[in-house]
Amino acid sequence: MTKFSRTRAMHQFYRDVFTRTLDLPEADVLPAHVVAEILHYRNSDLDTMKPTLMAAVTGLEADKDEAIKALMCAITLANNAFDVKNQGQQQAFPAEMAEAVTNYVVAALQKEKSLNFVVAAVQILFRINEIESALFLISNNLSLLSNSAPVLKILLLICLMEEDDNQAQIVIQHLTADSALLGEDPFALLMIVCGIYRLGGVPESFIDFRPLAEIEPVPDYSRYQWRIPHTGNGKTTVLVACDKKYYLEHARALVASIYDTNGTDLNVHLHVYNCDDDLHAQVRELAQRFPGLAISLSAEEVPAVHGINVHYASRRFIFMRYALEQFAAPVLLLDADCLVRQRWQETLRTFYPKGLILTQNDAAPLWERVQGGFLYADADALGFRYLDTVARFIDRNLASGNAVWFLDQVALSFAVDVLPAVDQMQIGREPASRLIDINHRNEAFSWVVTTHKNGDGEYQQYKNALCEKYLAAHEAY
Repeated sequence: MTKFSRTRAMHQFYRDVFTRTLDLPEADVLPAHVVAEILHYRNSDLDTMKPTLMAAVTGLEADKDEAIKALMCAITLANNAFDVKNQGQQQAFPAEMAEAVTNYVVAALQKEKSLNFVVAAVQILFRINEIESALFLISNNLSLLSNSAPVLKILLLICLMEEDDNQAQIVIQHLTADSALLGEDPFALLMIVCGIYRLGGVPESFIDFRPLAEIEPVPDYSRYQWRIPHTGNGKTTVLVACDKKYYLEHARALVASIYDTNGTDLNVHLHVYNCDDDLHAQVRELAQRFPGLAISLSAEEVPAVHGINVHYASRRFIFMRYALEQFAAPVLLLDADCLVRQRWQETLRTFYPKGLILTQNDAAPLWERVQGGFLYADADALGFRYLDTVARFIDRNLASGNAVWFLDQVALSFAVDVLPAVDQMQIGREPASRLIDINHRNEAFSWVVTTHKNGDGEYQQYKNALCEKYLAAHEAY
């Protein structure tokens, strides 16, 4: 494998996190609308922006004038790398453009090597996936960058991706020793607690990792209300959890895709947060549109709290543990905005082992080694042991107010590690791209929206076709 292969293959979304905001007060000498276009609105059209940049009168001495203009050119080109520019699709940053960005960065630093310039240069290079160049710049300016929060966070992310535990420990100690460096950045805190756990510690705040080893208490499953009973026919049940808004926008189309591809071979169970009588009636009406498809419904009251989206994303795994026991048959959990493309039984036949199937992505950070958009479990001992840990971890953290971004995937990923080795060997691991594909290839089991969340292109075309075929023609999707 090439050096930094994991970091290079990492989703652009993560490279954006610590490069989205650049602190460059030196740019204030440029016209305000130009700075806003480049730094805030992420203009990536250098052909348009460069003439205006070059013509700007800054009042600076020649070297500083050239330096700030070269750096702004680099930023403009690097804006092309942002995840949103490619609507969440993963595309390599063009080599020629990367070379141009690097040349602008080098030209800027030859004229001006202040702290802000070097930090911005590291961020720019990391954004366009020039990992070695960014690290070279860091190593050659250690004393200057030793207290730069953005650089330390980038360095920690690289260390965690490349499993460089020794260096990760040094960076974590440096960040946590100075509260001003760490701040209240939730993503940095996520990296730190996951890194500490990997290094052998057991964090108790931000995310509490103690439930991974403690078997009590178990979640309170009495909070669920059954609205439409489950049909105990032994078939695999697709579990979809959402609120009313997501039901109307997405879940109905998912049900249509299940019926279109799998007929009545699967059951569907909808677990709705804060389900009202109107939605209950709508689900009953939906069931009538799909003859022979067993659709059941449960509800859970979730108060309006901080991090409600984390609650919605995470609580479904607590319910899945309960559902697996109640159904006494396999459960397949999917995101509400997923669309099924292939027959499940034909897909399942190609997997081994089959009892517990998780996604696998070697280019994902350690808190996302298992993605939350897909989980299949048989009602057997392994499925229960795994989901017991996942459910307990999520339940305890939500009860403690730790509604932390990625909480569900932290639970799914680290719950694997506490299973006995013999259990871990029995887990089926399949590439996420084969199960829940953001690139919308025909051979994938299902399609999901990207980080951009607009579902344009083939995804939306498929969704529209399903809605026209199975749902009321006058309804908008």
